Amino acid sequence: MAKLWLGLDVGTTTVKAAAYAPEGAQLAFAEVPSEVAHGPDGSSEQDMAAVRQTVQTALTELVSKCGGSEFESLGIAAQGDGIWCVTRDGAPAGPAMLWNDTRTADDLARLVDAGATDVIGRGCHTSLWSGTSGMLWRWIRANRPGMAENTAYAVTCADWIALGLTGQIATDFSDASIPFLDFRKRVYSSDQIAALDCQDIARKLVMPRRADTALGGVTAQAARETGLPEDLPVSIGTLDLGAMIVGMGMDQPGQTMMIMGTTAVVNILTDRVDPTDAPVGASVLHPTSDTIIRVLAPTTGAAAFDWFAGLHPKSLGGVSAGDVAARMNELVRDVPPGANGVIFLPYLNGERAPFVASDMRGAFHGLSATTTTGDMGRAVMEGAALSLRHCLEAEGGLPTTPVQLTGGGAKNPVWCQIIADVMGRPVLASSAADHGLWGAAALGAAAAGLGDAVSLASKRDEKFESYEPADHDRYAQVFTRYRMISDHHRRLQAGLSALRKERP
Repeated sequence: MAKLWLGLDVGTTTVKAAAYAPEGAQLAFAEVPSEVAHGPDGSSEQDMAAVRQTVQTALTELVSKCGGSEFESLGIAAQGDGIWCVTRDGAPAGPAMLWNDTRTADDLARLVDAGATDVIGRGCHTSLWSGTSGMLWRWIRANRPGMAENTAYAVTCADWIALGLTGQIATDFSDASIPFLDFRKRVYSSDQIAALDCQDIARKLVMPRRADTALGGVTAQAARETGLPEDLPVSIGTLDLGAMIVGMGMDQPGQTMMIMGTTAVVNILTDRVDPTDAPVGASVLHPTSDTIIRVLAPTTGAAAFDWFAGLHPKSLGGVSAGDVAARMNELVRDVPPGANGVIFLPYLNGERAPFVASDMRGAFHGLSATTTTGDMGRAVMEGAALSLRHCLEAEGGLPTTPVQLTGGGAKNPVWCQIIADVMGRPVLASSAADHGLWGAAALGAAAAGLGDAVSLASKRDEKFESYEPADHDRYAQVFTRYRMISDHHRRLQAGLSALRKERP
């Protein structure tokens, strides 16, 4: 029997581990919840030792489910950004501060207003947010000087986990991308570091390498703690999104992948980005190629669907997400494109792509005395799809190749058809939920010398449902209306926000 490839995905709230046959069949799976500490000040932290223990538990469970099978390799993916501070002897210097920590929001706003972040926008093609390492380092230095003094390495979650398994510390290009990497030179930029007054972090950064590079073997101690074989090859850890894109077999400019999850994400692979002081969204380097992944993430995706269904518990309720989707689909199936004139702006939690406006709010436009629940439900589904198209248009236009779609929305055939019609390109929808794990496993196998990671991942016989566009011309008109209403709504919202600030 062939040796199994192992993949590990260390998320913010869950650690997942899986074992795969070389052709991609998942043979064993383990999942263990992970705790996050949130504070009223916007803090979001994890105990670094506890996260490592959770990983050990997940791996131990996975090994026990593999029934004595032999293993070929282990690949690691994890949540990105934030900052995980490590001492010289490899211990935590303090708690991990996560990607969604907002304690630095006011500090960041001052830097943006002063133009200090422009050089970062030009260097790594990303608009900073509070939970990026440079901003969090500024906070640590000001509020936890002892932690700053004891920090020898400022790394990410994947690096911390890999260190515990191999005793080696490294980072990959995708995790190193934000905020200090100069994409053109592929090295940390002294100008970007200086822009955030973070010169003291420069010597604590680990020079990036490709994620298909061998990091080392599982140590004797880690083998005792997890049941993994000693010296099992482990790859350099990578960003979970990067692993997902590898798992979907993508590494070429022009490829597009969308996630219709709670939030929506458009991922555009490109070999060229025009430098700008204030880019929209984020950019990360591909784990194994020179391709740049442009990441545009509207705040609301399937969450809008869930919100609308929750307003109608009697007609749209159900014991499962599948029941709710089936009932919604029955309502909207016979509603024509454009929802009989109803447009929904999906800005329920503000917006961050293709424009940034935290005070934006959602709205229906075009309601009349004849508007039905089905019209509004279809408008909600269309609004999320139109938001994704808005992101693509902001990045230069609609894709020229089929679009791969994953996430909960990929399991809804009505929604998939709407997305195909809005984009004017075939949508290849996958119901698989393990692309990140499979991508990590393929990266591990590549690091063990078995071949190119994307080629290895592409050998999996994955089932895609294909949706061909049928009403693209009609949706072009709907999108024009959507853009007009969205643009006016942004101006209106700005005026309303100004009024609130003027109140005594």
